[in-house]
Amino acid sequence: MSVSVDRRVEGKVALITGGARNQGLSHGELLARHGARVVLADVADDTGRKAAAVLAEAGLDIRYAHLDVTRPAEWATVLAMIDADYGRHDVLVNNAAILGRSGLVDCTLDEWNDVIAVNQTGVFLGMQHAIPLMRRNGSGSIINVSSAIGNLATEFNFAYSISKAAVQMLTKTAAVSLAPAIRVNTVVPGAIDTDMFSALPEETRRRRLAAYPMGRAGRIEEVSYAVLFLASDESSFTTGSELKVDGGVLAGGKQRPSS
Repeated sequence: MSVSVDRRVEGKVALITGGARNQGLSHGELLARHGARVVLADVADDTGRKAAAVLAEAGLDIRYAHLDVTRPAEWATVLAMIDADYGRHDVLVNNAAILGRSGLVDCTLDEWNDVIAVNQTGVFLGMQHAIPLMRRNGSGSIINVSSAIGNLATEFNFAYSISKAAVQMLTKTAAVSLAPAIRVNTVVPGAIDTDMFSALPEETRRRRLAAYPMGRAGRIEEVSYAVLFLASDESSFTTGSELKVDGGVLAGGKQRPSS
């Protein structure tokens, strides 16, 4: 596939966490096709390096870096690399997440801590480490990926739901704190056709999609185009927002989605 000539983020430097596969990889590829210089970051090193190599061979300015989002020292290392190699940082997409499936009663402390560490603390650390370089540049766009499940109480996915709700408040607070130079927004996907959603039992997927007015799961690229908009200067007056890509489920839906 050839590189797009519609280069909406020309020259911007973007860091995508959870970038080795699925939504993160899609976000990185789309930004690169629209002119960004992209760093895909993940702990799945073999998968991430191979994916980045394939896209680089196709002519995209894209590379891979190891990053455990729960470790401040690794954030510092990746941001130092971006500063040394590019001299600027324009876009951070906090996409990395893990899924906890337990309910309140069954959720162990280990599961709780693991989910909160990646999904919530990882976003906090990412924003903290991105701010200095973005401020030096005079602008930046931080895009935090939440979930429709962060807005709907369900019996299961206890830690995951709470972590994604927290991401939305982290975003609003950061947006107020960092305006006007740095914009901070949330993308709120509904059920998206990813490995995470496919791993759910078939009956669970069927019940969830029954609540969606659009009648289907979203496509990964539909979320990526929301990320592209928020990364671009087209969204220059947009901060503290929640851009829902959820098939209408948060507008009311046909019924509340269950686990």
